[in-house]
Amino acid sequence: QDRGQPNIFPGGGGMARRGGVHVLLGMLCSVEWAAASTASSEPLPEPPELGDLPWDEMAAAVRAGRVPPVLWPEVVHHQEEETSVQGWPGWRPKVATQWSADLIYNANFMGINLKGGLGRYIYDGPGKRYRMTYNVTSDYFTANNTMQQDQLSSAYGGSSSTNMTMGSGHDNEICMPFPFPYRDMFSWVKLSLYKGHKVVGGDPCKIWSLPHLPGVGISISMCLGADHVPREMNMTFSSSKFSGGNSMRLSNVKIGAPEEEEFQPSWGCAHNYPAKPCADKRTSPLDVYRIWGLPEPLELRNRNTGDVLGDLAFVCTQGSGAAYRSKLITHWKVNVSHAFGQYAMCNFNGKTNACRGAPDMLRKVGRRSGQMQGKGKFCGQCSKNNDVGSQYSFPEEAMCPPGEHPGSLGGGCAWGGEVAVRTVEASCVMEDRGLLDACKHDIGHAPFVHAARVWRLAFASTDPRKGGCPEAPTAAAAPA
Repeated sequence: QDRGQPNIFPGGGGMARRGGVHVLLGMLCSVEWAAASTASSEPLPEPPELGDLPWDEMAAAVRAGRVPPVLWPEVVHHQEEETSVQGWPGWRPKVATQWSADLIYNANFMGINLKGGLGRYIYDGPGKRYRMTYNVTSDYFTANNTMQQDQLSSAYGGSSSTNMTMGSGHDNEICMPFPFPYRDMFSWVKLSLYKGHKVVGGDPCKIWSLPHLPGVGISISMCLGADHVPREMNMTFSSSKFSGGNSMRLSNVKIGAPEEEEFQPSWGCAHNYPAKPCADKRTSPLDVYRIWGLPEPLELRNRNTGDVLGDLAFVCTQGSGAAYRSKLITHWKVNVSHAFGQYAMCNFNGKTNACRGAPDMLRKVGRRSGQMQGKGKFCGQCSKNNDVGSQYSFPEEAMCPPGEHPGSLGGGCAWGGEVAVRTVEASCVMEDRGLLDACKHDIGHAPFVHAARVWRLAFASTDPRKGGCPEAPTAAAAPA
């Protein structure tokens, strides 16, 4: 169950899931298209094979059915000035290297619409950095729920090339670093093809699009103005687990080098990462749920989970995907310390599951509000989250040794004594018992009380007459 992307970050998250840059002064007024060869009436050859392209983590995430760690994928060709790519000739656009503009941001990630995001976009190519900050609205839980999001990416960001900050103000900012290599977010244009022209916000611009590449599930296009600055950028992606996309419209363009203060880290990233643990010293049993699938082992270590409402925040958006209908859902009871830390992203890294975060952060059970929404400050880390539920991370570093309890060992462990109470097939809950229909009724009217009732009854018994689901096997069948 991959809750690690910011699900709504611009990124993810984006997400996570979810690189960019600024512009050189003195751009020509007319578009200076780079030509690999003279114009010809001959059709262009087919794009290079997918395997020949140096796709980065973004495309790899989509191929594997995971949420991209940040919102902008990279298609990188390392011969920066080449305009004929791997025997694929044609005209290529140039993007201005230093500029800023007003931004309107809209997105849809796994069923959550982010709309009307107003803010600024700053791009510094020579400095290998970019920033986009905006206030965006979502109606998924309640009408007109607004949050500020800030994405700062830099090649010189130390261990993290991209920092996402959710919320605003010293009493409400959570920083989420993404330790992926920095990439120029416009490098993909070297593989783009001209698709025509249109007018965006009164400015004429030329449309450039990344050709369809089978098996990747990513589509990217932009409309580039005569000053080499995009007026519109669009991206969509899809897989068996999720689909989504975002759009950016840019106006009031200013060509020139940015001010240094425009790239200062947010307060949350400079002073509150990782976020301080909650002051609550209690320990108690906690009921959590997790979607998973065989042959993955039945365990909580290095996994993300949610309480009833917290898991519904996830399931009601992604449960309609065919990949999740074939999964299992397990109800766990686990002893935890209430000194919750910042939520950690726990994902499969190709070999095993691992949680990502600062060492201090991984010594606590992490908590956030459902999909980082709701009324709780700091994305719900220390709030009850009765409106949207809570989602939890269980890092191995915080796990109690056998025989020890949370809060013992001088506070050196934060969770343990976990018991798998029941496991049922996801399709029984989602379809047979009508959870997805209940979700449709509840979306926009949090808390999701109708869906929660279906969920609880599904785990309360095995009797279908009472809304229960039968027990599902939790071990793969032995080969015949």
